[in-house]
This record gives sequence, structure tokens and C-alpha cells, in this order.
Amino acid sequence: MKDKIEKLLKDAGVAYEFIPLPEDLPMDVPSHMNFYKDTLEHALATMIYKTEKGFIAVSRRGDTKVNSKKLRKFLGIKRLSLATEEEMKSLGLTPGLVPPLGHSIPLYFDQKLKDIDYFFDGTGHKLFGLKMRVDDLLKVDKATIGDFTIYDELSTLKIKRVLSGITPSGSTLHLGNYAGAVKPQFDLLEKGVESYYFVADLHALTTIQDKDQLEKCIINNVFDYIALGLDPEKGIYFRQSDVSEHSMLAIVLANYVPFGLTNRMHAFKDKLAKGVSKENINMGLFNYPILMAADILLYKPDGVPVGEDQRQHVEFARETARSFNKAHGAIFPIPEALIQKGYTSKVIGTDGERKMSKSLGNVVNIFDDEETIRRQIMGSYTDPNRKHPTDPGRVEGNPIFIYHDIVNDNKEEVEDLKKRYREGKVGDVEVKEKLFAAHMRKFAEARKKRKELENNIDLAREILEKGAEKARKVARETMKEVYEVVGITNKLSRQ
Repeated sequence: MKDKIEKLLKDAGVAYEFIPLPEDLPMDVPSHMNFYKDTLEHALATMIYKTEKGFIAVSRRGDTKVNSKKLRKFLGIKRLSLATEEEMKSLGLTPGLVPPLGHSIPLYFDQKLKDIDYFFDGTGHKLFGLKMRVDDLLKVDKATIGDFTIYDELSTLKIKRVLSGITPSGSTLHLGNYAGAVKPQFDLLEKGVESYYFVADLHALTTIQDKDQLEKCIINNVFDYIALGLDPEKGIYFRQSDVSEHSMLAIVLANYVPFGLTNRMHAFKDKLAKGVSKENINMGLFNYPILMAADILLYKPDGVPVGEDQRQHVEFARETARSFNKAHGAIFPIPEALIQKGYTSKVIGTDGERKMSKSLGNVVNIFDDEETIRRQIMGSYTDPNRKHPTDPGRVEGNPIFIYHDIVNDNKEEVEDLKKRYREGKVGDVEVKEKLFAAHMRKFAEARKKRKELENNIDLAREILEKGAEKARKVARETMKEVYEVVGITNKLSRQ
């Protein structure tokens, strides 16, 4: 591909530069722009999409993201989804190395590219980048220009490091986990943000006190994340209890948290609301927010990707950081709660009342067998006031349509279903059947990979151990700094 591109550019008589790249440079846009010492607005990202009319190539600036609705309208299409690795290989393209020219498929350039003078992109070869003027590229490429992107808010934030964890309290991840945490985490990782992920096994002790069950949940969590696309070479993925500094910092921070603040936390209040007496609530649950604050502050992240239901815990960590900093100076940055707007902020469970939760049993899982997932979907709450398929129905807040927005890549179908539902022209069964089909389509590759991984327990443990080694380096430095300012002198603080 590189040779083909070079010939095209020479024949066109335009200026260009091939830039040698280091072999270990990650294949993501932010890493390349850091290497070039330039900003994301001067990056050109080219993606391959599949439509009902065939494959297309779409190029955009690095500080924007494709708006699917705008692109479908511009192209006059109904179906739009990213090409799979297998489909890209069939086109002679390598994922992560798609150049902006030399394709045999239709090319579309976003018009925001015309607002910059030059750009950096790939050549189809891992060891060579391309720099040239936008005007010169448009002379070479027979591309159609359109308006189909929006500026990416996250790319404008000063987010360099994030941290997030998930409690391994069930067998596998569900749609609420995916939309509220996993997908936003992966999006940040792809943008080159330094990302820490941990399996919160210490938090799990509030509900799981059987070692075999806990170990099974932990291993399943690893398999789920890897199957969904987490690259442990890019993100630092580890087990909470493997980094003892989590517990050490929690002990220190507990002295800077007033009882009243902890007493107001949702998890504790929810137990009381369900009729559980204070005498029967374990201290692990009551102290949960303090340990979570330690989890976050230990790595000094700029942001924490969470769903709306976890905002309070991030605010607790912020208050704890302010209290500690007031006493000892600016030790901890104040992290932001990174909450995506829309349905991802809080996913309602299949009961239509409470947030999706494994402990409540109101979930649609990702990796269960097909019959189980079908049963979860078909048993989901919809609109209780709708007695017949011909009755107009409520879409807003309806779990089935929330799930469609999460998993259904056929956005035209989703809009059609919503319209007909409001008009009383489609039944719940059809809406749920199409949701099940969309779920199977969305997670087909992940489910296949998960199946291949499930017996490789040694791999899961190796990933966690390697991640813990990396996490400890940061955690140890933070803990050393904390001990020094509070006046605890031990081997750690003297290192």
C-alpha cells in the first residue's frame, strides 16, 4: 500500500513527506500525534464502514467523531456499521493502518478537514507515517466532501489519566456495565488516555464471602473485558487486592472523612430503605465509599468514567481529596466524573424501575447463552399502560428502547420501531425480537472470543499480575508521598 500511495502522489506532482516511525509506537491516533509533537486537529483518521450499498471509507479530523445520523442522511442509507477485522482484511486493509488514499472503495471526507492546512496520517505501513497539505490530498483523491462529524468533547478536555473499577459480583457483564462504564473506558483508551482498570475484589467482599465464587467472578471479569476489546498492553488492568496501597490509603483517608458524609451515601441508605437494620449492615458496606476514594486518589487521575448512579461516589472522593489537601497541601488532583450524556448515564433494569444490577436480577447479560439472553429480553418491562399492539406506546424511559439505543447498529430500524410504537403499529414481541437479533449481531465477535478464552485461566491471572506490577509503581509513589506529609515514617517513606 505504501508503494502504491507514493506512486499516486508522485504522479500527481504534490508535496508530501514519509516519516519513519518507531517499531513500538502504538497504532492509535493520540500516540502518533504525541510522536509528531502536534495536536489532534491535525490528525487524519480514516475508517471503513459497511452499508447496505457496500463498503465506504470515511476520513475525519482527530478531534472530531462521526455522527452516525448525519452520515446516514448524507449518504442516503439505512444501515451503517464499522467493518469487522475480517471484512477489512478481505479489502486488503489492516485495522489501525488505513491510509486516506489508494482505496478501491468510495471515499468520503468530512468538511472540517478543509479548516486545517496540513495533516498527518498513515501509509498502510506500520513504520511510515504521511504528512501533506489537505489541498494537495484533495487534488489526488476523488473524494466526496460532506458534513457528518461533530467535535469530540473529550478530546478538548485535559484528561491525561483515568481510572475505573468494576466489582466482580456476578458471573458476567451486562448492558448496564457496558454502556455506563466499559464503552466509555475503551473510548478514552483509544484516544490515548493513560487508563487504569481494576477488578474490585475487596469491594466484592461486602456481598461475596465464598472464596471459590469470588475467584470465579474475578476470572470471568477478565475474560469479559478482554473479549470486548481491552488490550492489556495499552490499558493497565489489575486486581485491587494485588496492590496493597489501596487498603493502606483507605486507612489514612478515613481520618479525613466526617461520619455524616459517609452516612448519607446511597448504598448505605438503600439498605436502610429496604428494612435492613443498622446493626445488620456490615462495616465493609458502610466504609465502601472511603475505599473507593482511595482507589481513585491513589493514581491521581484527571477523570473517572462512571454512570450517573456513581456520581456520588466520585464526589465523595473529591471531597475527601479537598479535606486531605487542606490539611497537607495539594497532594491529590480533584478528579472529574466523566459521565456520558444520554442513555449511558443510567441504564434501567428489565423491571423498569431500578438501575440494572446483578444483585437485583434485572439484567440483560452480554455473554450468557442465547436462550438465557432471549428470556431476559422477552421478559423485560415495557409500557404497562399498553394493553394491545394497536395502543400507542411510550418510548421514553422504556427499557427495551434504551437497550436498542445501546446495541442496535441499525439506527434506521430503531427510529422506525420507535415511530411505529408511538403510533400503535408494532407489538412488543416484534420490538423485543429485533432487540435480541441486534444483541447477537453487536456482540457476535466478543462472544466468540469469550468462548475461546474461558478455559485459559492462566492467561487471566498472568494479565492481572502484569497489570499489578505496573500499577504498584504509581501506587507506591503516592503512598510514600502521603506517609511523608502525615508524619508516618517507615520503610516505604524512607525509600
